[in-house]
Amino acid sequence: MPRSETVLQVFVASPGDVADEREVLESVVAELNRTWSKSLGVRLELLRWETSTRPGIGSEPQDVINSQIGDEYDVFIGILWGRIGTPTSKADSGTLEEFERARARWKVDPSSVEIMVYFKDKAIKPSEIDGDQNNRVQHFKRSLGNEGVLHRTFEGIENFESLVRTHLSAVAQKWSKGQPSSPPGLASPPAALSGIDVDISADAGSDDDFGFLDHLDRFGMSMEQMSAGLHAISDATVSMGEQMNRRTAEIQEIGEINDPQRMKDARRAVKASAEDMNRYADILDGQLPLLTSSRKEAFEAISKALSLYEDFYNEDNSQIDELRQSLRSMVDAASGSLVSMQGFRATVGGLPRLISDLNRAKRRVVKSLDEVVAEIKATINTADSIVASLP
Repeated sequence: MPRSETVLQVFVASPGDVADEREVLESVVAELNRTWSKSLGVRLELLRWETSTRPGIGSEPQDVINSQIGDEYDVFIGILWGRIGTPTSKADSGTLEEFERARARWKVDPSSVEIMVYFKDKAIKPSEIDGDQNNRVQHFKRSLGNEGVLHRTFEGIENFESLVRTHLSAVAQKWSKGQPSSPPGLASPPAALSGIDVDISADAGSDDDFGFLDHLDRFGMSMEQMSAGLHAISDATVSMGEQMNRRTAEIQEIGEINDPQRMKDARRAVKASAEDMNRYADILDGQLPLLTSSRKEAFEAISKALSLYEDFYNEDNSQIDELRQSLRSMVDAASGSLVSMQGFRATVGGLPRLISDLNRAKRRVVKSLDEVVAEIKATINTADSIVASLP
């Protein structure tokens, strides 16, 4: 029998150094379409300039892309790594111009477009690093927090594939329910990152019809995002500790530094250590908004689920028991991360003042660690309070 389906257009914007991620995105869309076309009545159509535009003439190549892609797509996905791209007459790159066009639509009507921005956090070969391009990417990344856009960081193809599959699934499920609002934590108004506890349901009234199990699903997704953020920070901290040990050994091998050449070598090694620390601070600063947003999402979802619990589960406490165990597991994991972060903060804070670059990097890392520690403490305190209030 004839059936109807909702077609969601997904536009991907990125410079050329994330071609692998663009290909993975296409395979994920094809995979999800095989599942959703029948079960949810939703199909994704991926828009890429390589396949969705034709040769044409405009004031510049980006103008041709803009006119042919248009602004009617439903989801914007931006992916960046070490390059920002080629400048246009309106922005630092075509990718940034495409992002600004999407954000302008969102500001007028938040329900008109989903905005998802991903940053690849993987080492680049020294021979392929463009310092200016990389600095522009990092500047853009930092600016997103100030503008209220929460991004995601991934380390490799598999991590990206998991993230984008989860996020597109959330979009499709909400559209299938007639609720085209932003997936948890992906695109939020500026207040969501300002430290103010906002009522997310007020963004579009999208979860008014959610039931107990819907809120539990939302809680589970947010918990996974929180866990991913903590793992990313933990892995980065271990890596930073190993780098510090290597740099220390390198300086010790230089030996006496009263010789001018040895002094120069020592200064070079200390400066490299400062660069390591700045990269580590970038990771912390990128993950912190994820932890904050995921925490608020998770605990708002669980509070709403608990408000519905009495109506349906008066006799069966299995769901509450599972929830209690999940929260306790989260507290245990967060407590382990807290001890690690506090210990590393003390280590970094105790480093000697050698050169200005290292002093600035050390101060930045300490500040970032303090913010992460405060967020982890907030997570533990809230979870403990919820466990204590469970029936």
